[in-house]
Amino acid sequence: MVVVHAAVGNINVDIYLVVDDLPRPGENIVAREAYIGPGGAAANYSVAVRLYGHQAILVGHTSVFAERLGILDALRGKGVSLSLVRIHEGELPGIVVVLVTPNGERTMLALRGANNMLTGNEARCRCDVLHVASRDTNVLSNASTAASAELVSYDPGSSVARSEGAGIIEAARRHVSILYLNKLEYEYVTGTSELDSVARLLGGKLRYVVVKLGAEGALAATPDGVYRVEAYRHGAVVDPTGAGDVFAAYFNSALADGYSVTEALQYASVAAGVKVSRRGAQSAPSRREVEEIIASRPPRVWRIA
Repeated sequence: MVVVHAAVGNINVDIYLVVDDLPRPGENIVAREAYIGPGGAAANYSVAVRLYGHQAILVGHTSVFAERLGILDALRGKGVSLSLVRIHEGELPGIVVVLVTPNGERTMLALRGANNMLTGNEARCRCDVLHVASRDTNVLSNASTAASAELVSYDPGSSVARSEGAGIIEAARRHVSILYLNKLEYEYVTGTSELDSVARLLGGKLRYVVVKLGAEGALAATPDGVYRVEAYRHGAVVDPTGAGDVFAAYFNSALADGYSVTEALQYASVAAGVKVSRRGAQSAPSRREVEEIIASRPPRVWRIA
């Protein structure tokens, strides 16, 4: 049976401008290149899930403007179901302008647009995995109630982690199996940068806390211990946009397929490492690519607690 994921969150029009250096306040610079494509954490996750080989249902709001730009056709072309996407007249879609330098440094400016209409109640579906990304805990609560899912994961993103702080953990323990944070979000949520106490966050329904550490890899706190995976490096960093979404998609998918936590960390590390070597938020590798790398150069995983 094919595993089905429902991804709840943002659908964006990503506008990339490749620049030699990021501008200082008041400075005008000329971009050397520009490209437009689909983005948004939930959309990125959905595409990565399809590349892994699972089914994906995207849940969100957008506008006819995104449709006319070919954003939705691009998602359909990747096999993502848009049956729970609502398309509005007279609204702007989510828009993100990404300034990217040749060494992969980036600055992002975001407009929520039609994404602001999302409540989470739209996620009325049967699925094996429910993933809520870059939305507040009210959306998480509504989505986890509306959907029928075996596994629920939550990646709140920096703005939500900053505004809700420790409330993220409280909500995760009520609704979530897997919580994803990056290092900064971990600080917002716990009030400390020390990772030694990550296992203390577990409780209630929350079985895994995954902290994404960028070039330092990632760690996962589980009921059986805390595990660390090294970052997989696949050439130069071109564009890190969407790497965290790819990581979550591959980790969730591997767990849903019955792989161990250590194996899921390897899948996720390799997938994210390949993604950052490619431009665009939805340039995840295929499962075959990932498995070929794991067979020849598996990233190291070790237990730290």
